[in-house]
Amino acid sequence: MICDDFITEARRNASAWARNLLDIPAHHWIILDTETTGLDESAEVIQIGVTDGAGMVLMDNTPCKPLRPIPAEATAIHHITNEMVQNAAPFQSAWDTLTRIADGKIVVVFNAAYDRRLLIQSASRLPMPEPLLPVRWECAMLKHAEWVGEWNDYRSSFRWQKLQGGDHSALGDCIATLETIKKMAANG
Repeated sequence: MICDDFITEARRNASAWARNLLDIPAHHWIILDTETTGLDESAEVIQIGVTDGAGMVLMDNTPCKPLRPIPAEATAIHHITNEMVQNAAPFQSAWDTLTRIADGKIVVVFNAAYDRRLLIQSASRLPMPEPLLPVRWECAMLKHAEWVGEWNDYRSSFRWQKLQGGDHSALGDCIATLETIKKMAANG
């Protein structure tokens, strides 16, 4: 059983993380989100959204044409259809833009491990050398889980929470992530 002091300290630390992030000039960090064709090792990025730390849009639901059709199960979640991406540029174009935007910045993502894996997975299919990714990734989902403070004994970690206010579009989820960070900073 986890003691209340541990949970209180985790919440305090998560709130301090959010305040510290918001204290960094907005052009030094970005919020990123992707929508994908699925979850497995064959899934691809089909939409990228990016804002700076103040919420200024840097990539506005940029569509990417996948190599394979979007499964119906994925479309049911994010409502992106094959028709919507049939005339989109391939992932390479969005990747080039993203790597330029993210260069030297802190990248904040709600579920950073997933989005980072899918970006690398999608880039690995391109006829190019292994791309460089930003060095510092921050996971707002893990910090938010600490801030909420629901302990999961089975996993010995804080329970992940759903992103509140997101709309399952990449840009909508970026904006919801920023609002979550602001809420955490204000209520520590």
